Amino acid sequence: MWEAVLGEAVKALAVGAAGGVKDLVAKRLARRRTAQDVEALLADPAGAERAVRELVETDPEFAERLQEILAGDGTGVRDVPGSPAHFVDRDRERRSASGPGVHVITGPRGAGKSALVYRLADDLRDRYPDQVYVDLADYRDGTVLRRSEVATRVLRALGVETNLVTTNSAELWAQYRSVTARRRFLLALDNAEVATDVRELIPSSPSSLVLVTAIRQDDDLLAGNVAPPIELDSLERDFALELLGKASDPAAIEAERDAAAELAALCDHMPFALVQAGVRIRKRLRRGPGAVASVLADFRRTGVLGGVDVIAMAFEQSFAELSAGAAELCELLASHPGPDFTTASATAVFGAPAGDALDELTDAGFLAPTGTPRQRLFNLIREGARRRGARDVATDRALVFFRDQAVAADHRTSPDRLRCYEPVSVPAPDFEGKAPLDWVEDARETYGALAFQAFERERDVELGQICGALEVLMLNRGHHRLFAHINHFGLLAARRHGEPALTTRILSQQGRTYFLLHDFDRAQPLLEEALETVRTLDNPALESSVQEFCGRFHEEKGLLPAAADFLWRAVTLDRAMAEAGRRSLGIHTRMLANVLLKAGAYEHVWALLAESAQQFPASDSRNLGRVSMVRAKYLRAVGHYDDAERELLEAWRLVSGATQYTAEFEEEFGRLFAARGDHGRAHTHFQRAWQTYFDAGHPREAEFRSVLANTGRR
Repeated sequence: MWEAVLGEAVKALAVGAAGGVKDLVAKRLARRRTAQDVEALLADPAGAERAVRELVETDPEFAERLQEILAGDGTGVRDVPGSPAHFVDRDRERRSASGPGVHVITGPRGAGKSALVYRLADDLRDRYPDQVYVDLADYRDGTVLRRSEVATRVLRALGVETNLVTTNSAELWAQYRSVTARRRFLLALDNAEVATDVRELIPSSPSSLVLVTAIRQDDDLLAGNVAPPIELDSLERDFALELLGKASDPAAIEAERDAAAELAALCDHMPFALVQAGVRIRKRLRRGPGAVASVLADFRRTGVLGGVDVIAMAFEQSFAELSAGAAELCELLASHPGPDFTTASATAVFGAPAGDALDELTDAGFLAPTGTPRQRLFNLIREGARRRGARDVATDRALVFFRDQAVAADHRTSPDRLRCYEPVSVPAPDFEGKAPLDWVEDARETYGALAFQAFERERDVELGQICGALEVLMLNRGHHRLFAHINHFGLLAARRHGEPALTTRILSQQGRTYFLLHDFDRAQPLLEEALETVRTLDNPALESSVQEFCGRFHEEKGLLPAAADFLWRAVTLDRAMAEAGRRSLGIHTRMLANVLLKAGAYEHVWALLAESAQQFPASDSRNLGRVSMVRAKYLRAVGHYDDAERELLEAWRLVSGATQYTAEFEEEFGRLFAARGDHGRAHTHFQRAWQTYFDAGHPREAEFRSVLANTGRR
């Protein structure tokens, strides 16, 4: 596994961008060589690779330090739910899973697998400051795990900016391997089912720690791991009593120790059941002494002795202690779509302020720690509540609430965007102190779950509104694969409802999503159908948009003349719409100018850019900045280097240094200085662009490594 780290170190040495790597290697080599020999060796890529390989293979301390430098310094990423309040024992398991490698934790429901992961993450925070947790159940459709979305989730948790996470599937896994090769971190993969769930997700870094939980000991899942599986079962008697005391009151357990021991035995010493029994004892203590015996009598009366049944029984006993409001909320939250919820969405499904009831569920131990403001029911609590009957009203209320949130975020983020979904009057939204788009992004998995449920309930209007509104999320934050999943059901719903404009819009949206994923074979028929249907409608704004998407499809494929033809048609439609087409005209003329520039057809570029800039108000600095960027590229291409530099600086000012454009600006500055013959400054800017792509593990890193090598030789 050190091969990946070695490869990243050699890349860093080749471009001379990672001084820490060079310093470390030079110091180690200097122990046996002269300074001149070291410098000559590092200047030879093949010799440097042999030297670093020897150091990695013979000096573990060097290898660890090399990886730390490649990973970079920082305070660490903490993305694991907090350590559970009630936790005992598992010392042997905690010791055996503390070292690097892959550790599979198995055991029945209620044995405390997730709790052990949370505790291990807390134990190892100093050793592994970067920690990422993924509940694989949140990314599973039936038996199929959306692994690429999990990989994207991990990359973003490790600090890779959204715009630098590649959308091409093959490149995504190369990027994942590159980033994880340089990071020494803890990765927790909860609720795995089979080996294919986790195989591609194992980090390339040999010093990272991976914790995998599973109910079954799947042979393939366990095969190939050096570390033996960690099998969780019931607790020993004394630890079971300790946990029972932590969940209730240690003094009460000691005062009724015999009754407590029998109660713990009825719970099969299983952690989850013990916690639920302890919560029930704590509530009975308000009535006076004898709480343990009272709960024991209830448990005896059930006549249930099996471990899993005892867990269900413990839930029922604890559920009976809830107030009517908290019990109703728990049942409703069990039908809440998606993996988690917020106070606002809980209030929506409850139909009344949910704060007090949520506090009661927290006190009862029904809510799992998440380490974030978002909350979730323990999986077993959710299962238990669902046994009491599905609550369709929860899904219906959630559908309306999340629809309203998405529509409000869409209008606030991009008020002038083309929309084909049915208008809706949205009450004052509650984004809970977040920016609207941030709130919607946090709830994206809920939207993924809602899409299927809305389709099944034939709520076609609401599903169309969600699909249309969420387009703004993909445009700004990505999540293409999730968007394709939601659009799949949205398209089926739009066809069923008989909305030709909305159907056309979703067809083109889905086509764009697929070509951005470089899945051109799936994109093409969707765009062709959108072109065919839009011609039957009297909707020039929609037709212009479809022409744009077809143009972008051909641009992505490198078919620039065809791309220009489609964009010319879009521009023609925009011009005919006069004021109504003003914004789209500004966007499409810029896109067309950029395509013509790529194709070397300069005749109309400058006039198109002038027309583009005229369509945007002075307050729209982002779009004006994009126009200035293309103008700078044109000026460089025709040899007006001073004007190009001024335009490029103006573009940077207009976008206010937005980080998603950093690499693009560094690249263009590099090309400008290279055109001027100032290869030193060009090298500096290309190096910065390379560093951005290198840090993100982006596929363009290799391209810029070659560019750097060429500029460095001049």
